[in-house]
Amino acid sequence: MLSLWRGLGNLWRSLYARIALVYLTSLLVLSVAAAWIAVSQFDQLGREFQQRMQIDLADNLAQVMREPLRQGPQSAGASDAARLILSINPSLSLYVLDAEGRVVGDYADPNCGDDAQVDVDALNNLLGETPMLPVFASAPCTRQASVFSVARIQYGAADTPGYLFAVLDAGTRMSMYAMLRTSTITRTLIAAGVLALLLSGAVGLFLFALLTRRFSRLIEAVQRFAEGDYEQRIEPVRDDEIGRLGRAFNDMAATIEVQLNALRENDRQRRELVANLSHDFRTPLTSLQGYAEQLRSRDDLALVVKHEHLDAILANARRLTQLAQQLSTLARVDAHEKPLCIEPFSLAELAYDIVGKFQPQARAAGVALEVQRVPTPAMVSADLALIDRVLANLLDNALNATPSGGQVWLTAEAQGDVVQVCIGDTGFGLDKDDIALVTQRFYRTSAGRARGEGSGLGLSIVDEICTRHGSRLRIQSTPGAGTRVRFDLPLA
Repeated sequence: MLSLWRGLGNLWRSLYARIALVYLTSLLVLSVAAAWIAVSQFDQLGREFQQRMQIDLADNLAQVMREPLRQGPQSAGASDAARLILSINPSLSLYVLDAEGRVVGDYADPNCGDDAQVDVDALNNLLGETPMLPVFASAPCTRQASVFSVARIQYGAADTPGYLFAVLDAGTRMSMYAMLRTSTITRTLIAAGVLALLLSGAVGLFLFALLTRRFSRLIEAVQRFAEGDYEQRIEPVRDDEIGRLGRAFNDMAATIEVQLNALRENDRQRRELVANLSHDFRTPLTSLQGYAEQLRSRDDLALVVKHEHLDAILANARRLTQLAQQLSTLARVDAHEKPLCIEPFSLAELAYDIVGKFQPQARAAGVALEVQRVPTPAMVSADLALIDRVLANLLDNALNATPSGGQVWLTAEAQGDVVQVCIGDTGFGLDKDDIALVTQRFYRTSAGRARGEGSGLGLSIVDEICTRHGSRLRIQSTPGAGTRVRFDLPLA
């Protein structure tokens, strides 16, 4: 049920749903407006047809009632003649009007009263040479706009001029509901209109589906391209806006693919260069270091070459060897296409082993180095060689940054499904501005440069190794109070 609601929500937010909603709403509004106009005009057309067919009816009735009207509009003869006419055509309402349009002879049942009057302008309009039909006038009794027929007459002994006014649609107008119940034509028209509305809606939705399907294909291609399928292309079908958009995407994708291939090639060449340089560094440096150690061990050279010169040679050789090792590690870390060698191992064993290797350096610097707390049975899952390099770099940095009499420690604590590893020291610390920059390659703090320490690669290598393991390097430091560096490893 949840997936169904999620699917409906996605459909509602789609372009197709919005276009369909606007289209169907517009179609419904236009259909209602067209139906209302058609019904009103159909009613008008019917009344116009009725008036056109019976426009001379009043003249004919005036011939029939000429003699009775000489006796007076309200005479018995006039009333009898009017009743005879209404019995033949009960849909009529018949009146005699004076020259001002006032009713002087009312043959309706019941009578309308003495104050009834008809607009004379409407009567004269219909009596004109070319009246624009239909012409409406208010019926004396109902006060509704009705079609009529009118003729000029004379009534009474004095031949008073007036009008014979016949309302043609008296009592014949029918509601739409009544027409629907009793008119086959009305039902047919309504059924045809509803069918046309449904067919128009279905055809429109189908055409919109075809249109938005091309957009969907374009979106899918862009999404696959964003996910790494850089060979994804769109086959333009038509030379319209969507087709031109597809060709523009193909051109953009081709340009990006060429640039990515160029970046991959440059990255490969750079890694090869770093790897070759580290190898070229290591071989002569190893020979140089070996020769310097041999020379230093010979007592007969003490008079010729001072020991401090050989110590300087050895120190620089060791520094260059360390730089070569860091470049080699950096080349491996940069090779993202090469998978990590993930395996379970004991973090406690690795921690004690690394700390044991750095104990001679710590004792020579007068720094207390220890493993304070590591859960013994904790097995983590990571690349052992790279984590070894991480701990080695962090401990080396901590020892170099801690003066004699200080402390460096390593702790680990299980937190949920990860183990948080922390290397802390009581050394010089880092400025706030340096913390955000120390993980950049070749960045060295001003204090580190003054002490002649570091190559600017150690923490950048550590940060990239942690990133490849899905962790994040977190550094907390206070100048003069020391530094804490933390990262997480997943439990095996």
